[in-house]
Amino acid sequence: MVPSATAAAEVVVVGAGIVGLSTAYALAERGVDFRVFEGARPGAGQSAGRTRIFRHAHRRPELVRLAAESRAIWEEWQERLGVQLLGRQGLVVTGSHAPDLEAMLVAEGLPARLLDRAERQRALPIMGPVEGPAVLDELAGPTDVRAAIATLAAALGERLSAGQVFRVDPGEPAVVETSEGIWHAERVVICAGVGIRELAPAAGFHVPVSVGCHVRASFPLRDPSLAGRLPCLQEQSGDHSEMVYASPVPGAPLYGVGLVGDDAEVSLEAGRQAGVASMVSRIAAYVREALPGLDPEPAELRLCLTTMLPEGDDTCRVWDNGSVLAVAGDNLFKFGPLLGRRLAAAALGEGLLDLTRAS
Repeated sequence: MVPSATAAAEVVVVGAGIVGLSTAYALAERGVDFRVFEGARPGAGQSAGRTRIFRHAHRRPELVRLAAESRAIWEEWQERLGVQLLGRQGLVVTGSHAPDLEAMLVAEGLPARLLDRAERQRALPIMGPVEGPAVLDELAGPTDVRAAIATLAAALGERLSAGQVFRVDPGEPAVVETSEGIWHAERVVICAGVGIRELAPAAGFHVPVSVGCHVRASFPLRDPSLAGRLPCLQEQSGDHSEMVYASPVPGAPLYGVGLVGDDAEVSLEAGRQAGVASMVSRIAAYVREALPGLDPEPAELRLCLTTMLPEGDDTCRVWDNGSVLAVAGDNLFKFGPLLGRRLAAAALGEGLLDLTRAS
């Protein structure tokens, strides 16, 4: 019996980034009594920003299949909700592994083709010459982050609560201590991003994530008429000293660029401002050299905290102790709807499907 000073829900979701919102929306699809708690604005943590790259192009075939499965859910949701969430401008990937990516995508039944130099220039006219192969992931494109967060949050209505979660105690029921009072739940799903480090110990989990700070800068298009037409980019040729990812910004004549690699994050220790300035300088130098179709003076800057598992990027792990589930990982935005449906199913006792395998 729940004491009068507490409230109850069948499932409580902690965190309203893309994974938490997707989990809650999947619970709503199934008619479950749930509540979501978010201590900040929805999508203000690791899901912050204006654009993410949705791509099928991964170096592991299971991730290619998972991306295709997730895209089908994205498209289902955007049709139901009446909002465009994913673009289909494509993704150009450069580098020596491009032929292997093309073969993997085609083997999985996804449209992809190798581009010669002239085709790449036509597809991405803002970019200067790059030697070596390139592949076009044809169904990839930018995700409208703000539209995705706002649309899912609006669909949840009053079941999305502005409240900080201080502690989650497992049990029957689990107890969730929040700024809005004490809640009891049959199951709790923790999708707290960086906040997983504070919540995991009381919930009974050891979550080995390292936290970093990533810098992304957006640059104006010299030709604004290209807005909405350009593909995303993963530039891994090494021809211009840096390796980058880049994406058009939905609804704006901007192109966002970030560095990849072992030295692509800023220290969280003292001196972060100097580190950010150095990172922006490197990104701008790359833009001047490799992306002459952009004005090299950044128009927007984004600092994003990241959580990395020991397995590396593009990974996800879920912990389950019976009454509490916790999820952590890196580069999860594109997998949000798929993770949401699988976490919702697990919260309802249907078993936790292997998140490294497509259904």
